[in-house]
Amino acid sequence: MAAALVAAGIAGGVTATRTIAPKGSSSDYKFLAVIGGKPVRWNPCQPIHYTIDAGAAPQGSVDDVYEAIRRISSATGITFVYDGPTTEVPQRDRPPYEPDRYGNRWAPVVIAWVSPSQTDIPFSGNGHAFAAVARPLTAPDDPRQFVSGWVVMNVQDPNPPGWSEPGDQGPTVLHELGHVMGLNHVTSKAELMEPSGGLVTDLGPGDREGLALLGRPAGCLVEPVPVP
Repeated sequence: MAAALVAAGIAGGVTATRTIAPKGSSSDYKFLAVIGGKPVRWNPCQPIHYTIDAGAAPQGSVDDVYEAIRRISSATGITFVYDGPTTEVPQRDRPPYEPDRYGNRWAPVVIAWVSPSQTDIPFSGNGHAFAAVARPLTAPDDPRQFVSGWVVMNVQDPNPPGWSEPGDQGPTVLHELGHVMGLNHVTSKAELMEPSGGLVTDLGPGDREGLALLGRPAGCLVEPVPVP
């Protein structure tokens, strides 16, 4: 299922084989970035806005996004606001501020189903094909805080919508949103943030602990203002 590559802040996805998942531990989490001993994270006291480009997505995909957002929100205590559909196809260097498209604010997190031919974001690496790739984005002048991000879902991935099996589209979206929130890969197969998505279909105990440390319990941040 989800994950495989973390290079320059990018994470991607492959397919896992189902078996009995081992027990996880609340210590099984890692952050994408730490500055001054503190993880880079979002301001948990402001809503995170997101938008969806589901033009090429299979039926049921948008419901998977809604459910994945619900689970991330529950784990972090952060409110998410859906800004509606978009036609944006993210590129690797997508800026966090796109005033012509989204107005004078930080660009919302975009979740898009795209073909590899539509974007320069890589859907393969180290001999693996990725089901999805994600990146959180910091403010240009403040690397301590995420203000935007993107998730791209590979339309060529054969795994179906839903949450029944590791590798299904629902757990894949959830894994990638874990990256957007600031989580890195871990080695435990009991965690969704394992590079191949683990042997699970939901967040593990380490995933939840890491997301709590990135969420509202960590306290408010002063969100930078985008500069035109």
